[in-house]
Amino acid sequence: MVREDWGQHGTAMIPQSAVIRDWIGEPPYLFAVTDTKKFNHNDRGADIEAADFIAPEKTDRIVFDIPELGSLEREDKVIDHAVVVLHPYEQRELETIRRAVEADSIGKLFVLIWSRYDMVRTWLDGLGALNLHTREARPASDPLLLSAAEMIRDHDYNGLSSGRGKDAVVQLVRAFAVEGYPVEPETWLRAYFAVGGSFRHAELIEKLVKEMKAGTRHRVKPRYRDNIVEIMREQLAAKQ
Repeated sequence: MVREDWGQHGTAMIPQSAVIRDWIGEPPYLFAVTDTKKFNHNDRGADIEAADFIAPEKTDRIVFDIPELGSLEREDKVIDHAVVVLHPYEQRELETIRRAVEADSIGKLFVLIWSRYDMVRTWLDGLGALNLHTREARPASDPLLLSAAEMIRDHDYNGLSSGRGKDAVVQLVRAFAVEGYPVEPETWLRAYFAVGGSFRHAELIEKLVKEMKAGTRHRVKPRYRDNIVEIMREQLAAKQ
């Protein structure tokens, strides 16, 4: 849920918080925050405000730092209780959350997003997460687009800012544009996250696609045939 939808100009925090409580279940309420030392009205007032509405009784709250989620994977542990993450933003903390989810270390996760333009929202959409405000999830990405995203992800180890990684991103976006797919960062990022892509490389994909949308002509070495989309379509059909 995006904070704007949660608050609705100060008119909806109580009913929206009730919706959140109904979904996450009984207390204690586990809040993962950017910095517990700054979890106060002066430094992280927005976090405190959200916690006050979601869990009015302080005794019902357990507050910890987002990086602590990383220890779950290392120690092969699982939190069966729902975790509420408040306003995550930095790449490092987003990656910690992603890895915890990927490792099935969290049984249930709710994220209160600061802005609808934050990349964490695109990640959640890519995973098919339920938006508690609309009670809907974004439709899954086109299977052909998911195949392209897997090809891009396969270049993660070399990086996507240059070389073969950049070549793959640029050529695939160009080829799919010819087939009518939008040159939109969100479209490609949803597919990339759906196949397990990381926030680190997602930022590079976003940069490249934004530049292409603005008209930048990137110089890349040809890695695929001109009819790569047709080839991929035939491969998908053969698997069905």
